[in-house]
Amino acid sequence: MASAAAPEQGSFFANLLRDRRVVLSGLLTFVVAIFFWTQSRYPALNQKAAMGGDTNMSGIAFDEVLEWVPDSGLLWDITVNTVNWIYTNWKGMTFGVLFAACALTLLGLIERRGFNNRFANAALGAAIGTPLGVCVNCAAPIARGLHSAGMRLETTLSALVASPTLNVIVVSMSFALLPLHMATLKLVGALAFVLIGVPILTRIFHADGMDDAALSRMQGKVDDRRGWIARKLEALRPLPVPASDVDSWPKAFAWLAKTFSRNLLFIIAVTVPMMLLAGALGAILITFFDFDDFRRAIGVPTSTPTILLAMGFIAAVCIFLPVPIAFDVILAVILINAGWPVRYVMPLLFALGCYSVYSMMIVGRAISWRISLAMMASLAALAVVLGVAANWIDKTVQEDRHEANIAFLANAKSLRIAPGEVSQSFAKLDRDAIPAVDYVPAALAVEHDGPGAVQVSQVAPLNAPSTGAEKGFTRLMGNEIGLDLPPKTTGFEVLEPYTFFWGLAAGDTTGDGWVDIVLARSGAIGGLAYFRNVGGAFKQVPLSLGPVDGQFVGTVMLSDLNGDARPDMLVSAFLQGTHIFWNRDGEFSWEDRVDLDNGEAGLVGAPGFADLDNDGDLDILAANWTIGTSANNGNPYLLSSQDRIFWNDGKGGFETQVLTGVPGESLTSLIEDIDGNGLPDLIIGDDVSTADKIYLNQGDRKFRLARKSDGIVPYLTRTSMSVDMGDTDNDLVDEFYVAQIAWDNWRVDSVSPELSYCSLKEFGVEDSRECFLQLRRRSMAMNSAHSLYSECANIEDAAYRWVCAAQSLVWRASFVNDTSDCAQLAKLGGEWEKMCKVAARPRFKDAEEVMEREDYVGGIRKRNIFFKRNAKGMFEDVTKANGVAQPGWSWNSRFVDLDQDGWQDIFVATGMAYHRNTLPNAFYRNRAGKGFVRAEENFGLADNVPSTTYALIDYDRDGDMDVIRSSAVTQPIVHRNDAPQGGAIWVRLEDALGNRDGVGARIVLTTDDGVKRAREIRQSGGFGSGIYPQAHFGIGQAKQGTRLEVTWRDGSKTALAGQFAPGSEIVLRRSR
Repeated sequence: MASAAAPEQGSFFANLLRDRRVVLSGLLTFVVAIFFWTQSRYPALNQKAAMGGDTNMSGIAFDEVLEWVPDSGLLWDITVNTVNWIYTNWKGMTFGVLFAACALTLLGLIERRGFNNRFANAALGAAIGTPLGVCVNCAAPIARGLHSAGMRLETTLSALVASPTLNVIVVSMSFALLPLHMATLKLVGALAFVLIGVPILTRIFHADGMDDAALSRMQGKVDDRRGWIARKLEALRPLPVPASDVDSWPKAFAWLAKTFSRNLLFIIAVTVPMMLLAGALGAILITFFDFDDFRRAIGVPTSTPTILLAMGFIAAVCIFLPVPIAFDVILAVILINAGWPVRYVMPLLFALGCYSVYSMMIVGRAISWRISLAMMASLAALAVVLGVAANWIDKTVQEDRHEANIAFLANAKSLRIAPGEVSQSFAKLDRDAIPAVDYVPAALAVEHDGPGAVQVSQVAPLNAPSTGAEKGFTRLMGNEIGLDLPPKTTGFEVLEPYTFFWGLAAGDTTGDGWVDIVLARSGAIGGLAYFRNVGGAFKQVPLSLGPVDGQFVGTVMLSDLNGDARPDMLVSAFLQGTHIFWNRDGEFSWEDRVDLDNGEAGLVGAPGFADLDNDGDLDILAANWTIGTSANNGNPYLLSSQDRIFWNDGKGGFETQVLTGVPGESLTSLIEDIDGNGLPDLIIGDDVSTADKIYLNQGDRKFRLARKSDGIVPYLTRTSMSVDMGDTDNDLVDEFYVAQIAWDNWRVDSVSPELSYCSLKEFGVEDSRECFLQLRRRSMAMNSAHSLYSECANIEDAAYRWVCAAQSLVWRASFVNDTSDCAQLAKLGGEWEKMCKVAARPRFKDAEEVMEREDYVGGIRKRNIFFKRNAKGMFEDVTKANGVAQPGWSWNSRFVDLDQDGWQDIFVATGMAYHRNTLPNAFYRNRAGKGFVRAEENFGLADNVPSTTYALIDYDRDGDMDVIRSSAVTQPIVHRNDAPQGGAIWVRLEDALGNRDGVGARIVLTTDDGVKRAREIRQSGGFGSGIYPQAHFGIGQAKQGTRLEVTWRDGSKTALAGQFAPGSEIVLRRSR
């Protein structure tokens, strides 16, 4: 041990404990450490470990106080990155500063602060730093405090590096989330540097550092170089006080308050300004060269020297950035999944977070610039060496994992359920048993300006309102009302597209006044289930569509495409084609169809129907989807996903037009005149990209891609799932809602089981334990799959291991552009072999650069967007004021007045089938045009079954809006509206001069309280759910409607005056 005066009596530790200052200082240090560890540091690390690659990230920060938006200007980008970095680090920095002051106070009382062996001192530093659980930036003040307290140089530097790299949770995260060889190399590299590298560096650059006198001389030189303020503060630090002078507890408390406060002020002064400077420098660097730029840059090197230079460049940049703890692990997971080669990920993984520009400045000013720069250089060099080692090992690891999957798939069996195993016996439908819906002529004053004549009829509700709920909705399982479609979970439900394309269409297929339902079956079965509405209950009837009966139908929609007053059926089967089946009085057949030329697209992910060219019939927007996130290799711009328009020729045929623009994996589309020129425009939302597009209709079947500089919208979203428009404040101007993956950090795949639907008996879960195990299998199948480093062998269930291996093979085909093994998937059935080959299809070249050059609108992450038009007619983001930002993993999101209080609400379907836990559906209840409040619990709309699609219809014709949700893991779910807050009036159009259902028409209803409300007839928007073309007006406490104004698609106007009773349906028929 270092020399010290011999104790006067007893042992060293006994003397320390007799010193009241030591007791109080130690207690304060313990309290500070325990408080921050239990309330901040370790809970935050546990959260990041649970979230893994789903963790929210912004620049070099996790948290977001200021929001980054596309093309917001360089100064704003730097400000955003700086402020977010400060907010992310403030808790850790606070702990670092307080702990440093505690250490300076406590260690100032201890003379024995090191060993006479550099390696032992380094080991002591590792022991101090490892449990701290703070990033290298937050550890810098602690290191400064240790140094000022006289700790050996090796101890100080080792503690600085050990805190972010050797923390038990960070190490556990590495082994849980990263390939084993990368996690091992990271740990070995950190241990080697902390225990061996630091002593060697101090030996080289501070050879006499073990001598107390030399240490004092170095400290004096540093003091001389210190700034005026720091020297003054150093002078304010309390002089040593003998223990004999502190002979009572009050004196000890007074000493602690004085000494700790002065030490704290000193630590703040010498560390916090540099912390802010370091954050700004890191923000500037990441603003000019973000990780997307990294990815594009590393695709260039091909020779060994240039590859090594690229690795060195990555290490140099990453060693500079002052990132929060665990940022390195999480970013590495994301980049591996995005296709970064391991030779580039490994230097980033090691260099990022083990040191930083802030640590460099602290060590340089407090100890030595030579040592500080030597540490930075040696850590960066070690990162490159580890990258070389990882790259060498990686080839063997990849081959072993791939061969294991191939060997297991050799014994795979089909995951499809044989047709004979699915019961398809149907009782004959007695049409005479369906209650008649008798529309009677309405005695109303009709004013019509335009071609044709308008007749009006109406009908009252056929059924009395149900009484199951005192307020809001009663939740039913589909089989309780005849929608009997039990889930078939054989593994398909884990993977895209099967995990979220749960096709659902609603329409009156026979014109009897009752809305029928068509549901897509599980991917394990294929085909569609057709349910006729028999007076408010459903009966399944046969539906034979030839080969489609065995194919997975991702999208099904009902829309009258030939003007015969019966909705036809659009069916898009994954990788099997897209068809229109003509409705013949409620019957559909394979022989009576037209095939749409949709190129090589996987399916029409987001169809929309509207009269785009003013010729009186409905055209089809095909916003396409091919492979989604399954195998996009960080490049989700497949040429096969190019969007199309199918122009209706009015004779049963369609002409194809391919839309220009960067293709994306489209999940939603909306057709709406967004620029006010009287022509319907196209809004297409794509997943995992910034390729969302607004096509402005120029007439004559020509469209112009809207630019950000047009100012129509400031931005859209990055993971777009749903778009819709509706008037929420009754000013007759529609608002605009865009939904995507939008949740808080803690909500992702929580390990707490109470959020799961397995504990809810009403969902027919007989064995909750088996249900939880099934959820775990799904989660493991998805989480263990990987293009290069799959861990499928850890899955015991054979079916889900097959799924994991198959998914890994599909991803691998994309990542290495090799489809030679895709034939191994043929045994699984369905489209698996095709899916594997599709993954390697060509991408749109230089998509990111093209979108930037052509001024695409761009998108933001992590929250939904609520737009409102300003006085200039442009959309402004007012999401925060309306409280609709983060409902969860959002899917179908629509404006609808569910409580019928006269104000349109927003209902958001949420969740993913392979997440162990999900959030409940979000019902944003409108607060009379003054924003929204979450109210699903109060209105019976909350449950945790993941949902992506739903239909909004009054299926029982009792005068209120019901919700029918499809589900991949349970029976369909019905929310029956039993106790709305007011009445409703329904309006439907029948147009013999334009498209039959009046799609594109706008309707304004005036009630007896003078309030006007607007609706538009649309058959687009949302996600995966066909819309029944009918306008629904909740009227609240108004007693009746008094005036109805219709602007038809061709601009003709009709006005009705009279009395419209609540619950009634008004039908306007325009004839030639």
